[in-house]
Amino acid sequence: MHISIADARQLAETFLAKSGVPPADADIIADVLLEAELRGRKTHGFIRLTGIKSRYEQGERTDIRIDEENGPCMRIDGGNQPGYLVAYRAMELAIERAKKSGASIVGVYNTSHCGMAGYYVDMARKADVIGLLFGDCLPRITPEGGTEAILGTNPIAVGIPSNTVPLLFDMSTAAITNGDLLVAMQEGTPIAEGIAFNPEGEPTTDANAALKGSVRPFGGYKGFGLALITQILAGALVNAATIPPPGKNYGLLIVAIDPTSFVPLIQFKTEVDTLIARVKENRREAEVSEILIPGERAYRQREIHLANGIHLEDTLVNQLNVSLT
Repeated sequence: MHISIADARQLAETFLAKSGVPPADADIIADVLLEAELRGRKTHGFIRLTGIKSRYEQGERTDIRIDEENGPCMRIDGGNQPGYLVAYRAMELAIERAKKSGASIVGVYNTSHCGMAGYYVDMARKADVIGLLFGDCLPRITPEGGTEAILGTNPIAVGIPSNTVPLLFDMSTAAITNGDLLVAMQEGTPIAEGIAFNPEGEPTTDANAALKGSVRPFGGYKGFGLALITQILAGALVNAATIPPPGKNYGLLIVAIDPTSFVPLIQFKTEVDTLIARVKENRREAEVSEILIPGERAYRQREIHLANGIHLEDTLVNQLNVSLT
């Protein structure tokens, strides 16, 4: 089903409202999910709506609050609220504090999956602040050489202000994300060989078996190391679960840095732009037409989708069961 951006937003907001999500919260969640769709990240888009509904139907929630402050550091109790809301408000606070004090570090606990991590560091980038986010989640990744899930697909994201190409780095430490597995299940397609195990520890290309089993870290020991470090930074350090059960007490570590604490903003952006230009001018391999900066491909897709709308799978639209007016 091809759908306009306005209708897509209405679809998400209506579904969330029917699920008991307060309007202000629904606006934030819908925007995060829509941005994922616009940037081609269907794994973190509307396919997540039914899971958000389930979260509102289960468990007690309390207000998001700051429960510890120490200089540039603060800790936020997410109140068991959806990670989309908690990460949004945590990044807002981090940016505000960085603008006042030069830098800030915000630890978050007692929350859940926050969706596309790049959304939140892009908030910082747009505010001319460097943003970093580390997140932990339920066990999905094996250690290098292992077959049992022990680490999350732990995202790492960085947004850096510039004048030219938006510089936005957003990665999972897994060889394949939970969202990719969900999409493969929905579409009935196999996943790549050599990246996942079934519950018995045997290699599998079946997404459903991989969701019940485990996946490898990306890049072998390097990805394993990044996943392990991220789990500590967004778990033990911030009072979140070091090995979280599904959907409970996930953690985030958010860092915001105002470049003007070190150099004038125009100088910083000019240096970043110069580096980006030099990178893009690099001699290319024969089959490569252009060197792209992290985030550049997604932003190009975003512009196309803003102009032309997005495609949603009919099965997903039917599952949401929302009438558009």
